[in-house]
Amino acid sequence: MRLGECITSKCCEGFPGVYVGTEIRTDAGQLLAGPYAKVGRIIYGDSITTLNAFQDRIDLFINDSDHSADYEYNEYLSIASKLSDSALVIGDNSHVTNKLAEWSVENGRKFLFFSEKPQEHWYPGGGIGVSFP
Repeated sequence: MRLGECITSKCCEGFPGVYVGTEIRTDAGQLLAGPYAKVGRIIYGDSITTLNAFQDRIDLFINDSDHSADYEYNEYLSIASKLSDSALVIGDNSHVTNKLAEWSVENGRKFLFFSEKPQEHWYPGGGIGVSFP
């Protein structure tokens, strides 16, 4: 499978593209099987190493790996030159760090923050950041 191409016209709801995930744990990823394996793959190893070597354009990047601020920021640095003109970058740790907002400003992108506020729940809520052109 070549990244950026669908195998069949139905595989991506009529749109070209594939899912590529990074995963440090080799025992993870069992759900990407059967028909899903036709439109995606997982690259095992360190995410930053994988992203630095990645050659294709990225239309949607979702950061959900090591949640340290430095690692998160380095992932954004790794993908910056690979983003398409309309790419979205989503960070699931934006309630803890400001790294996606910081990176967005540095790269002339806009940033939105969505905060969840659960009512009467033990978890105080998280937040998702979105960086867009």
